[in-house]
Amino acid sequence: MAREDVERVREAIDIVELIGSTLDLRKAGKNYKALCPFHQEKTPSFYVFPETQSFYCFGCGASGDAITFVMRTEQLGFREALERLAERAGITLQSSRLHDDQEDEQRQRLFELNRLAAAWFAHVLWSTAFGEPARAYLERRGVDRATAERFGLGFAPDAPAALLRYLTQLGASSDELVQAGLVVRRDDGSLVDRFRNRVMFPIRDRQGRILGFGGRTLGDVQPKYLNSPQTPLFDKSSVLYALDLAEEAIRAQRTAIVVEGYLDAITAHQFGYLNTVASLGTALTERQGKLLRRLADRILLALDADAAGRQATLRGLELLRTALADTERPVADPRQLVRFERTLGVELAVVVLPEGFDPDDLIRQDRPRWEAALAQPVSLVDYYLDALLGSQPPAHPREAAALLERVAPLLLELGDPVQVDLYTRAVAHRLHLPEETVRRLLASYRRRPVKSSSSTNGQQPGQRPLTTEQQLIALLLRYPDAAAIFLEELDQESLLDVRHREIVQALRSGVVGAETGWPDELTEYVAFLRERVAAQPDLPVPLARQALRDALRRLRRERHDERLRSLLSEVRVAEQTGDRAALRSALELIEALKQRFPEFYPERSPYFRDTRDPVT
Repeated sequence: MAREDVERVREAIDIVELIGSTLDLRKAGKNYKALCPFHQEKTPSFYVFPETQSFYCFGCGASGDAITFVMRTEQLGFREALERLAERAGITLQSSRLHDDQEDEQRQRLFELNRLAAAWFAHVLWSTAFGEPARAYLERRGVDRATAERFGLGFAPDAPAALLRYLTQLGASSDELVQAGLVVRRDDGSLVDRFRNRVMFPIRDRQGRILGFGGRTLGDVQPKYLNSPQTPLFDKSSVLYALDLAEEAIRAQRTAIVVEGYLDAITAHQFGYLNTVASLGTALTERQGKLLRRLADRILLALDADAAGRQATLRGLELLRTALADTERPVADPRQLVRFERTLGVELAVVVLPEGFDPDDLIRQDRPRWEAALAQPVSLVDYYLDALLGSQPPAHPREAAALLERVAPLLLELGDPVQVDLYTRAVAHRLHLPEETVRRLLASYRRRPVKSSSSTNGQQPGQRPLTTEQQLIALLLRYPDAAAIFLEELDQESLLDVRHREIVQALRSGVVGAETGWPDELTEYVAFLRERVAAQPDLPVPLARQALRDALRRLRRERHDERLRSLLSEVRVAEQTGDRAALRSALELIEALKQRFPEFYPERSPYFRDTRDPVT
């Protein structure tokens, strides 16, 4: 995408008009405020700044320009958001790459083939004798026609190449149909329909476009459910079934119900539970979890109650914890050392179903019990304890200690100190352990690297990535020959951790070397930092200097952004209270911030706006 296109769209869109079309904006001085669309709140903390064409939420930290707002609210990529705004402004975009045009043309062709296939499946279901078995099946499952049509259900007849012939007559090539996952090429080169004698469930994206299909057999053929293969459009790890129909309700209720199968989701919607999505019959993936987090503050897992369902629930919880526990909050200990604890960005809970029931069955057969299960879901910690302990307490202290090791990270991820305290007592009671024992283990966990699912920059599985501040200090320790100039340039106020200040001061004074001579209280921590970067390849001095320069800039950016957010908060309070003196003081401090961090204020940009080029 050409940079000129980006600038044309930014100049054409009025952010106040854009955001005001979806939010109830109210004047606040020369700015506007509203309830934040990205988190639940009762008092407006979301501000729109006409002067800088930007927005900022003082509650959750969301910020950006018009393009960012559309990306976040509609869950689009940068290009898609730009196209959406360009259409709104009546601007025709000029692609900078032929490849982009070709790729877009290919995707649009596949969307069209899927649309034609879905229309044909629906015709077979409702308007032909071939669809009678499928109509009988849907009637038996209690799916009414209105619901079936809303979900676009259809039927693939038991014929080897019926869809192939139909789409070929409409001009589709065999290569296109194979690429779309609608037909299969056999070893002998012949083509057959992928879906035969199956009730068809179109799988749509959030805009309602068909990405692929799921098919439920009406015969004895295995598998019972068959999905489209991986295609340029369809990746089942990143799609949630029925999200196009559920998104509005999820946003409104800030709660998402996750079920396992197509019919579970369809039945839930038919009975009015419109905030329900399905995981396509597989364990939840990290991408699905992050997608839900953008829409909801609360995620309820309502998977099958059999043994496989319970295992799927545990896997789903583990995955969601990995995907969602990436929000860090600063915590100061009694020594005033600052650490960062990972917390879950949303509330996770489990809708416990009666043995032998899935959501589809329970909603139809005993709706009051379904309502009760929704109203009283089991918390994350309680579900883990129930799954690990059952009804019996641990038989041996060693067993209790092992269980505590598994539960302790969950307690810390709760974030809320009150909840942590309550569950600490509950866990101690369930495990027949003294509260003090549980609290000591939690304290020890706070000193350990937090588990993470990725492995980057020398990070091993089970380790939390180093903070920017830690990365900078680790680089200073590893490359003393390249560090001298940066030691002098480094502003000690940018270092929040007292240990880092002491390390820098020691390196400056020459009291210690990069490897030896550290005071006892720093020896272990210095060794930890050096170990975390030891796996990285050695850099020559010029590249080491560049790495240090980049780390220092990132750290300065973080400290600048933190201070700016604080000052903007003061501006907000001053505007609300009409305190002109406080407002003037805050604006003067913002101006001083510009002088302290001139690299973040290009001449062409006002100081509220982040003008870093987007990744396109």
